[in-house]
Amino acid sequence: MSTKFRNLKNDLQDLENDSSESGIGISPKTGGGGSKTANYILVIAFVVTLLFYAGSRVTNFFTDIGNPISEAIESFNEYDPELLAGMGEMMEDMGYGVLSDAELSALRDEGVTATETKRFHDLGYTDLTLEEVVELRNAGVSASETQEFFDVGYNNLTVDQLIDLENANVSATYASMMKELGYSFTVDDLTTTRRNGVTANFTSRMMDLGYTFEELTKENLIRMRNLDVTDNLAAQLIAERGERPTVDELIRYKISNQ
Repeated sequence: MSTKFRNLKNDLQDLENDSSESGIGISPKTGGGGSKTANYILVIAFVVTLLFYAGSRVTNFFTDIGNPISEAIESFNEYDPELLAGMGEMMEDMGYGVLSDAELSALRDEGVTATETKRFHDLGYTDLTLEEVVELRNAGVSASETQEFFDVGYNNLTVDQLIDLENANVSATYASMMKELGYSFTVDDLTTTRRNGVTANFTSRMMDLGYTFEELTKENLIRMRNLDVTDNLAAQLIAERGERPTVDELIRYKISNQ
């Protein structure tokens, strides 16, 4: 039995003795009720003290096991020394100098790998700073996706352009399809049209309905998509009128029937 528990028991015995000696409730007529009240007080005091004691023990228990758990988590989050050493060698070979384990770990925390960085270097991005490597990774730009843009004619893209394309949800597939439809979009054209909801599918279906490349300019595509003009609406009006409405007529119809 612990010292605290023995002290608790002794205190309760002293309290009971003091109660008896002071004559609490000891009357021929009221002795039974007074004794019960005193017992209730003793029991309540005992339970409260016991709960407090038990709570402190539980708290100490979880505090004691907390430190090993925290240490285990920290140990788990640490990178393998061999991995960092290999990464450091590759980064040094690419011209980033000798990076400390802390610097390498910080790069890994951002998702940067030496392998992916090497792929960008192989594409010609040999002057990438560490900050730019991190920015590309945070934006979700990959070397393989960059290669796809190269394959459809968008070469020498800057880091900012790569990030803009990714943020605007422009894929190399979209760029390729719009080129097949006759558009010579710049990077800004690609990002602007995609941010406004233009798709190659919508553009192609409008062409299938008879709308010409001259009618479906970048500006008109954006105007229609901003007002949610669809190829289904165009097909409906063609069927109803027996003729193809102009882009302006489609837009006016949509505005008038909001």
